Amino acid sequence: MPLDSYRSRRSRQRRRKFWLGLLIAIAVLGGLFGIGYQAHETGSQFARRDVERLENELVGAKASIEELKRENTEMIAELADARQREQQWRSKYDTDVPKPPLSDLLTQLEQKLKQDIDPARLSFVIEAAENRQSCDEEPETKRFLVRTPLYQGANDSVTFAKSQLTVLASGASATNESGNIEAWFDPAKPVTVQFMSLGGKTTQTTGLLPLHHSIVLNDSEYRFSITLGRRGFATVTGAHCAYP
Repeated sequence: MPLDSYRSRRSRQRRRKFWLGLLIAIAVLGGLFGIGYQAHETGSQFARRDVERLENELVGAKASIEELKRENTEMIAELADARQREQQWRSKYDTDVPKPPLSDLLTQLEQKLKQDIDPARLSFVIEAAENRQSCDEEPETKRFLVRTPLYQGANDSVTFAKSQLTVLASGASATNESGNIEAWFDPAKPVTVQFMSLGGKTTQTTGLLPLHHSIVLNDSEYRFSITLGRRGFATVTGAHCAYP
């Protein structure tokens, strides 16, 4: 009898341990399932938040793209308008701003006005000017020695307009084959020709011969051509023309 009682007690203990172990296993599995489910839900929430954030960013990016397209369209329109205005100003500049020879004439006119020349006189001269002029049929020709650093003396000038206008020239000295300086000028180098009136006004022209120059004296214009003469000399031809 005691042996049966002992066996029965041992059997009950084994059954209790089995069910206790089973309950513990079920509890552990349930806990793990709950943790997994919670992790899944948490992950899903994070994923949904990321999706929502990305969707919001996409909407914002689309709005920014549309704004950039609008601004780009406006800039293109403004650029086209600016180019049109530039073309209009360029056309206006080409039309309104004087170009040579008109700009040169305007500069000369401005200089004369600054010299207190009567505007009525300038207007008269412009009105009376024409290509055809009345000049002497037989121009006057004279020759003179060109001044050099070694020579300034007799026959180094000539006069025109009844001695009211003096013409003289100066140039560099020529050298001989030995390199020695001569008294006459070197025709291969520029010369300076001066035109001096009795009133003290002097004009000049510089360059290689031949040279051409005109000067107004009183109511006449004198046109000169200066050419190379025989050694040391220059020849000047002056024509007297009505002015204007």
